[in-house]
Amino acid sequence: MKSALVSLIFIAAGIAGNGRAGAEERAWSDDIIYFAMTDRFFDGDAGNNVPRGSEAQLYDRAQRDLDRYHGGDLRGLEKALQSGYFTDLGVTALWITPPVKNVWNSRFDVGDAAKTGYHGYWTQDFSDLDPHLTSLFSLDGRKYPAGKEGRLQHYRDFVALAHAKGIKVIQDIVCNHTGPVFYYDADGDGEFDRGRKEEWIQPFREAGFHGNARWAHEPAWNQLRTGPEGVLSQLGTYTRKGYSPGSLGKNDGEEVLCDFFSLRDIQTAPDSPHFDALVDEFVRIYAPYIEDIGVDGFRIDTVKHVHHEFWTAFAERLRKRLGEKAGEVILFGEAYDGNPEVLGRYTYRSDWARDKRPCLDGLLNFQFCWSARGYLRHAGRDFGNAAGLERSMRDLHGGPEGGARPYYNPEPGADGLNARQKSITFIENHDGLNRFRVRGVSERRNILANAMVLTTEGIPCLYYGTEAGLEARDGELGRDSETGRLTFVERGAEGRFAKIRKSGSFAALSGLIAARKGSRALREGRTGPLWVDSGASQSDDGVFVFARYLEDRSEVVVVAFNLSGRERTAGLPENAMAVVGLQNEALVKPGQELKRVPLEDVNEGARAETAELQWDGAVPRVVLTLPAESVTLWRVE
Repeated sequence: MKSALVSLIFIAAGIAGNGRAGAEERAWSDDIIYFAMTDRFFDGDAGNNVPRGSEAQLYDRAQRDLDRYHGGDLRGLEKALQSGYFTDLGVTALWITPPVKNVWNSRFDVGDAAKTGYHGYWTQDFSDLDPHLTSLFSLDGRKYPAGKEGRLQHYRDFVALAHAKGIKVIQDIVCNHTGPVFYYDADGDGEFDRGRKEEWIQPFREAGFHGNARWAHEPAWNQLRTGPEGVLSQLGTYTRKGYSPGSLGKNDGEEVLCDFFSLRDIQTAPDSPHFDALVDEFVRIYAPYIEDIGVDGFRIDTVKHVHHEFWTAFAERLRKRLGEKAGEVILFGEAYDGNPEVLGRYTYRSDWARDKRPCLDGLLNFQFCWSARGYLRHAGRDFGNAAGLERSMRDLHGGPEGGARPYYNPEPGADGLNARQKSITFIENHDGLNRFRVRGVSERRNILANAMVLTTEGIPCLYYGTEAGLEARDGELGRDSETGRLTFVERGAEGRFAKIRKSGSFAALSGLIAARKGSRALREGRTGPLWVDSGASQSDDGVFVFARYLEDRSEVVVVAFNLSGRERTAGLPENAMAVVGLQNEALVKPGQELKRVPLEDVNEGARAETAELQWDGAVPRVVLTLPAESVTLWRVE
């Protein structure tokens, strides 16, 4: 692999990293996140695939049924850490799906199908680890204590191992709902009829609530009253309003009140009698994962389905409890919405008019994700227009016309970084949008998609398996699905990690990661779109170019994409591309040049060259020649 070459080129150009190796010392803006669905990464311990007392059929030994457990666990991640897999790739933070104890089965979920809680989002006990994920013995053979104590110790050891490798751990958490811990006694017989849909899912009630909710007690599915004992183990803490099919896409208030299929919505309204107790309970639940276990941050699920006031109180009280440690911890949320006004809302407190401090540190940038897919995610060598992608880049700094505030809170947190700098940049994940690479999408295009993630603003996040070009073969363009939640490395195939390291995709991504690490402009700089396929000429078809630059313009990197199957140009002979920033300020000084960085692991046959600059008064202009299906980096020297 030649990723070291890329890093050396940037360092020689004076664009070196900050040199801090320790995970706890590294700014979040310097991190590259790797998101792993723990159950689907690698089965490192076959002994936990069917926990004591659970039904054996909930586990699929063949690892093919996407609705059942596949056996991936903390031990699988530990083995990858131990082998240096993540270090070789270059990622610096692991985001894992919720590790807490789940309800293990639901007879009725999406499409009225039975599903298991393999993904971790169906909490039964917020304070315990799920036995599907933990082992009885440590990596060095020590026997863990029995029960909850041993499970938490394994988690503690996993985090310690990651830290020893210089890698942070981000825990996925949920405050919006639990798993199907109670049923609706539709026939009034006082018993749970597991084969009757009405006892799992009731229609949404605008007024009042369903008064027939009863705690379930199905030990073989771990379908039990919510733990730990406290406000969450009381039925009055839940809305019990039933399920509304359109709630996920709504912003009218219904989205914070209803169940999602058989998942039970928690009442987070600020005027509810239990509000303060609920906020305090979640702080008591989640703070120890940072204080005791050692995790470095939380990814927060279903943010827009919880009242804004709850997030304001939760974030403030959690940070207060953590004290100085709060400045090292990231809290970023997931709101399944492409509107920057909705996304950015949660970086502001609900009482923003009087208190400008950040609420959540950042959000998963779905606006970027969907617009980048519109440009990149096509079959073969087809491509879309990058206008939406350009807009998303501008919106990260902008706001609604005539609005009182930017979309994202500019006020920095305790670490000195603001919500724009801690926006999470991604192009695929486990939600319905599916993997980037489905049937028809090439491995080459998958590399270019990750190149977009790794060269734009925010904290980049890669989805497990993308470094091997993992394809959801049953997935289709234009159709949302979960077919991408497949097992990455099959049980017993641990040797495959070594083969993946030698693959072209792994080399390309590790090379791009090295380029990002070696460049302050790529990590911290602003983004100035420079050229979008004009439509006026075929010579720039499929082209999108932007600059990453520090505000003092001491470091500038131009990033150029060409999705066409032919060599194209950025800029036209009669209209050369202006190399200017967001305020039309020149990014090149007289006497400087644009030099291409030879990303040999990314572009086959890539060569170093210097682009000839033209000056239109005080405006530097250039026409860049771009190889077919490529990403090229140009540094200003």
